[in-house]
Amino acid sequence: MGDDQAGRQVAELLDDLDVRTEGILVCKDRPTTVKTRVVAHGQQVVRVDRESRGAVERRDLNRLRLHLERQVQEVDAVIVSDYAKGVISGRLLEPLMALARAGRMIVTVDPKVANIQHYAGATVITPNHLEAAEAARVAIEDGDYVQKAGRQLLKKLEVQSVLVTQGERGMTLFSQDGETHIPTTAKQVYDVTGAGDTVISTLTLGLVAGLDPVEAAVLANFAAGVVVGEVGTSAVTAGRLIQAVETGVRALAERPH
Repeated sequence: MGDDQAGRQVAELLDDLDVRTEGILVCKDRPTTVKTRVVAHGQQVVRVDRESRGAVERRDLNRLRLHLERQVQEVDAVIVSDYAKGVISGRLLEPLMALARAGRMIVTVDPKVANIQHYAGATVITPNHLEAAEAARVAIEDGDYVQKAGRQLLKKLEVQSVLVTQGERGMTLFSQDGETHIPTTAKQVYDVTGAGDTVISTLTLGLVAGLDPVEAAVLANFAAGVVVGEVGTSAVTAGRLIQAVETGVRALAERPH
């Protein structure tokens, strides 16, 4: 984050939540990203971002890499949430992907197309259907573009799984064991803000807890169904997730076969 008022506000908010902040780096030469959302009748109309998207200075990247190399000794998994803001790079991800390829670390990635080559060897990547098609160079006019893109990315990047999210059409998991489509559980969609973050965090939690990729993806789908049904950014508590799972399972059981 930058050495500015927005950055200090982030630090204060995290401190109020008792979140460890030693991993946050203050960069003197770039601002903290500030997003302004214009909302009308509960729907986001437009978003304005004030930020710097240039590459992070090498000294700051080295500081972050050293911190990550220390932290991976203490954690069960690492989530790489790539916003294409200049932080994620091959140099930063190299030690993480080496651990993932060796089977010593769960590394999940919410990707951006521009950095797709850096995710090779990850445990799971979670592109949306448009990102998957662009990364695999598959035309979205093709009726089965999701299947083609998912299979190509699975092979090209040698990841264990590819989870392609498709909005109201749910999500599809691609792995060496085959493909599984998971229909959405959301009854209504008010705001998709944070849905991608919810999917990858819940998916990772499931994998760490010992679920197989399909089970973890189903759990993530339930969590996403909760957040898109609320206006604004929201976090899924354990209680809300349990309620969503119980409700969703009952609904699935009642569907005609």
